[in-house]
Amino acid sequence: MKNKSNRRKRKIVHHVIERKYLWVVLAAMLGPVALVSGCLYYLIWQTLAYELAIPELIYHALIPAFERINLFVGIGIPIIFCGVTALAVRFSHHFAGPIARIETELDHMIETGDFKQNLRVRPKDDLAPLIQKVNQAIQMARESRS
Repeated sequence: MKNKSNRRKRKIVHHVIERKYLWVVLAAMLGPVALVSGCLYYLIWQTLAYELAIPELIYHALIPAFERINLFVGIGIPIIFCGVTALAVRFSHHFAGPIARIETELDHMIETGDFKQNLRVRPKDDLAPLIQKVNQAIQMARESRS
């Protein structure tokens, strides 16, 4: 059974690193989508402009293509954005959450001067090796004080 006291209380850590990570993910999604959507519309309008010999036939042939593109861009892309954003938030916890926790615990240690406790490490934290090394440094500082 999992230890519930070791879980984060907030779903989104309001830490600078997490916000930067989420902005990068959003920009990485919006940029290519805007480019591809613009290229699709440009391609359709260019095709229409070059084939103006029989505009009525081209117009009737391109309407279904426009409808499909609009459906994909209008419905599919927001669903994909929501899914990718939810995954980005989830994965950002693995490094932004531990950083916020480390800062809080180190601030407490510095303010109180109490270096008897180690920093908490969760098994799934991506920064677990770094936290373990900081704990080793704290342990060595404790031993050298004694």
